[in-house]
Parts: sequence; structure tokens; C-alpha cells
Amino acid sequence: MKSAIRSTAELARELGVSRWTVSRALNGHAGVDPITEERIKETASRHGFAPSLLGRGLRSGRTDQAGICLPDLVDYFLTTKITLLQQALQAQGLSPVLQILDGRPETENAALERFAAMRCAGVVVIASQLSDSAAGFRSLAAADIPLVRIDPLNLLSPASVSSDRRAAMKMAVRHLHDLGHRRVIVAGLNGESPYGRQRLEGLRAGCRALKWNFERDVLLLSHPDTRDDFSAGRVLAQTYLTERSGISAVLAVNDRTALGFVRTLQDHGLNVPSDVSVIGYDNADFSPYASPALTTLDPQVDQLIAHAVRLLVSRSTAGPKPPGGVTLIKPRLVRRASDGPPPRTKRTGRKTSALP
Repeated sequence: MKSAIRSTAELARELGVSRWTVSRALNGHAGVDPITEERIKETASRHGFAPSLLGRGLRSGRTDQAGICLPDLVDYFLTTKITLLQQALQAQGLSPVLQILDGRPETENAALERFAAMRCAGVVVIASQLSDSAAGFRSLAAADIPLVRIDPLNLLSPASVSSDRRAAMKMAVRHLHDLGHRRVIVAGLNGESPYGRQRLEGLRAGCRALKWNFERDVLLLSHPDTRDDFSAGRVLAQTYLTERSGISAVLAVNDRTALGFVRTLQDHGLNVPSDVSVIGYDNADFSPYASPALTTLDPQVDQLIAHAVRLLVSRSTAGPKPPGGVTLIKPRLVRRASDGPPPRTKRTGRKTSALP
């Protein structure tokens, strides 16, 4: 049966209250008696009535929607970021609208232009590949819609919040150095990708600071063409075993690759960490439950998302906008059980190869 109530004005007449009271109650604003607010919401629900987002946007210039542009979910593993981002936006009274992209700049531009036409309250773009002069960004600016970038491929993009991948790698090399390692395998890193280049820069800087020779002391094993990162870790471990490099420290591109690497070493009779130390990246949910529990670099996604949403909200308020600079979130090393000193012979204490 069609609802007899089609507007906030009709709902106000039905309840004998002002349209202002109805509007504030339905939009979650303060200043309405809790009993009255509950009565308004119950009556609206009973009649199947919801306020028009389009009408609200036309009156205020903004809806309560927050546009989110997401890259390919398979390649970027965004489950945690999306969950935290949705929760943080909802806590600010915003309704997230997700647009999954296909890797083409024109698709990202089109999504941003749609968000501008929808009069979104703000837009968040994850892993944007667009330049600052892109048409989609110009559309948002023309509509005075605030924008925040999370982990843009261009690290210098304005109004952005990024994981400090360079600092993560410097931290990892320093940690291994302090344990006594002087060479390291880097497993699965794509040095041609923007994020991979940032990590390589961090590795080089870490080596310089410790007087390591990057070309001699860092062995890069490229990510193989496999169906998933767990399988990639197994393939990379086989390569490591075949080359018999004697290097007893491994930095994996992520925790999934690290786990596949560890399992293959164990299948070949090696112990982690007494024979080989393995460090992952991401601090995935399964990492504490691996055997051994995986030491990893935590990019602190909760801090990344919280800062991005605070920046978005601050840029949404009236008055002068805060500077749209670049914020880097420093990672932390989560020490568990998969790393330790280099292997040594029991009698002489001399370092020995981890490989049979």
C-alpha cells in the first residue's frame, strides 16, 4: 500500500509538530526531545517514509553521503581499510557510497564527477592514480566538495594521508642489523610499482645509514606470476633454497607471502627463526596465529583512516580550510616469534649458513 506521507511537511502535520522538529529528528541533529524524536522516527518508519536526499541536497547544497573511490580489491587487499573507513564516516553522520574502479583513469574521473553531481558531503579516494589537475578533482573543487586522498600513488598529492613505507623498510633493516644480520632477502617486492619504489627507497636509505652495500647485501626476489600471495611465497622460498644464498633474513612483501615462505622452509627441514628469520608486512589478522607467530610491520591502518576522516571533516566545515598537506603515518614493528639472531654453530659461535 502506498504511503500517505510523502514529505516532511506531511509528517509534521500528522504528528502535530513543526517541520523543523521533524527534519532535525530524522537527520540526527541535537535539540529535539528524545521522546518526540522516537515518535517521529517510529511514525516515519511505519509509513515507509525517508527524507529525500536530493531535496536535502538542493536545500543545503550537500547530502549526507560520502563518496569513496576504491581501486581493484584483489590487488590492494582493502578489507580492513574499508571497514574502518565506513565506521569512521558513519560516526560522523555520513553515509558511505562506494565506487570500485577498474584501474583506468577515465573511470576514476567519471566516479569523482558523479560524486560532485550527487552533492556529496565529502569524497575519499584510495590509491588514486590521477594528477592534481584531473577533471574529476576539478569537478569536486568547483562544487566546493572536500577531498582527501588515502595512499595516493603520487606520494606528494595534497590533502593526503599515506603509510610511510620508506620508514617501514628503514625500521626493518635496522631491526635485522641489531639482531646481527648483515644481508637480507626481499621477497615479492615489485620495484616498478609506486608503493614498491617507496619501499626500495627506504631499503636503500636504511642500508646507507648502517653502512651496508645495497647491491651486495640486499637480494631482491621478484614476485612470481601465481594465483595468490601464499603461492608466491612458496615459489619464492623454492628460489631461495635453490640459490643457496646463505642469507638468513627475509623481508616479505606482505604477511601472506611471508606465511607461504615460512611453510616451504619448514617443509624442507629448516627452522624459523633459528635457521632463517622472516618478517612480513601488514600485520594481517592471521599473523599472531601462524606457526611461528609472524613478526611483521604494522602500517597502523586505524591511525591512517582516523586521520583521513578528521581531515575530511575539518575541510567540510565553514570558514578557512586547513592546509591540504601530506601526512605520513609511521609504521610500527610488531615483534613476535619468526625472527631472531643469525644462526651460529653451537661450539664455536661462528655464523653459519641457514641452508643445508
